[in-house]
Amino acid sequence: MSADSQNTESGMSSGTRAEVRELERQLDEARAHVKAAEERAQENLDRWQRAQADLVNYRRRTQFDREQELKFAGLPLITEMLRIFDGFDRAWKSLPVALRNLSWIEGIWMLDQQFQEIVRRTGLTRIDQVDQPFDPRLHDAIATEPGEGDPYVLEVFQAGYELHDRVVRPALVKAGPRQASGPSIEEEPETGHQHDHTHDQAGR
Repeated sequence: MSADSQNTESGMSSGTRAEVRELERQLDEARAHVKAAEERAQENLDRWQRAQADLVNYRRRTQFDREQELKFAGLPLITEMLRIFDGFDRAWKSLPVALRNLSWIEGIWMLDQQFQEIVRRTGLTRIDQVDQPFDPRLHDAIATEPGEGDPYVLEVFQAGYELHDRVVRPALVKAGPRQASGPSIEEEPETGHQHDHTHDQAGR
């Protein structure tokens, strides 16, 4: 092989190596671009997924707020009506035995019961049960009975009210250890009246 041929072959080999290195460089750049594009695509996907989750949560919160607003729409009016309930309670407790057989008393009692039934349909319930464990969420102890043991409701001075799962007003109670003979409740004389108004009020 002549010297000129060897030089030509050597020159072609150097050029090929240069081309290979250039192709490898371009390939590395292309890989870097692809990786960067994949990272951007993943970032965009993550943002989109977060936005979707935020939208779902927003819709849920909006729906929940709307339901709560409808659920407690009557709360301001009900709060004002508690004074009427308290007035009926005091009236029945102080009603003389001699008047309980009067027909107009029976009419007032029936109106009170109808009124209470309408209110119950809104989700309002009374908190007035004695001999129940004392619950600071439901009860406000304005009197206590000393002794050992877990506190129970011994007497209810003023009924409390709960609308659905929200306490509108806690009951005013006397709390103390559970008594073996039961809570001290003043019994009223028996009458021949068809209804015991005090008992029915406690069962609202």
